[in-house]
Amino acid sequence: MAVDVAMGICFLSQTGVGILGNSLLITLYLTSFLLGSKPKPTDLTIIHLALVHTVMLLTRWIVTAAGMLGLQLVQNDAECKLFTYVYRITRALSMCTTSLLSMVQAITISPSTSYLFQLKVQIPKAICPVLAILWIPNSLISTNLLFQMFASSNTTNTDSNCYLVPINTLLQGLILTFMALRDILSLGLMSCCSGYMVLLLHRHGHQVQHLHSPSQAPETSPERRATQTIVLLVSCFVVFYCGDFVFSMFLGTSMKNNAALSNATMFVSCGYATISPFVLLTCDRRLIRFLADFLGNRTLRSAQTPVLSASPL
Repeated sequence: MAVDVAMGICFLSQTGVGILGNSLLITLYLTSFLLGSKPKPTDLTIIHLALVHTVMLLTRWIVTAAGMLGLQLVQNDAECKLFTYVYRITRALSMCTTSLLSMVQAITISPSTSYLFQLKVQIPKAICPVLAILWIPNSLISTNLLFQMFASSNTTNTDSNCYLVPINTLLQGLILTFMALRDILSLGLMSCCSGYMVLLLHRHGHQVQHLHSPSQAPETSPERRATQTIVLLVSCFVVFYCGDFVFSMFLGTSMKNNAALSNATMFVSCGYATISPFVLLTCDRRLIRFLADFLGNRTLRSAQTPVLSASPL
């Protein structure tokens, strides 16, 4: 029981940190837009990613982790189906949105001689419809959960508030095939776009090095910093995805129920959703500058507020 409580606190901490980071990221972007900054396609994609991660962490906590602290937040089958369904969709959207983000950035920095340059003009108009379309296939692939998931009647079960009922083997194989194709396509696009961006950065670095003297350090452009950030973000996703895959493989081949391995898999599966906002916050100088200016202006206004005192007679 003590181990379950400790694990519940760990998952609660991970959920709280992740939701805090993603909420801060969304707030900073939306505030900068309201103050006159024009949103770029990558900005809208990042906001969508942060929203997806917030919902993903919250539903994971409600369905699975809350039971470790003795909280039965899911009371009936309908709630179990809904929360599990939303969690599965947001997990898939996390991958698809990260893949889209790498594609958009690769198109944005592509040179005028590249065939990708022709898509640069169309991205601002197409980004919102594309983000909306991503929900359709992922929602359809996960519809089996609406028929398979049921609320657990065992109130002493601390592993999960829900359980899965097996379905037809052929149908299950078809669903797993679609999920595998989606993952392979998303990871393939991420890898290709990241490799393309790294190649462009390498070429640009050589060109800048020839234009500047060895003693003069060239200033890093905003596009270059944004590209480096997204490549780092994709790298984080791949690391957590591979970790989740390895743990899931060991868990699937295990002959007995391994609670420690199950908890590790669940923790790693939401690691990217937790760390990604902080990668974006610490690497994006626009957000850092905006936050510094906002806090600086508030401090300055507080210091300049006149103190009312009684006038001498």
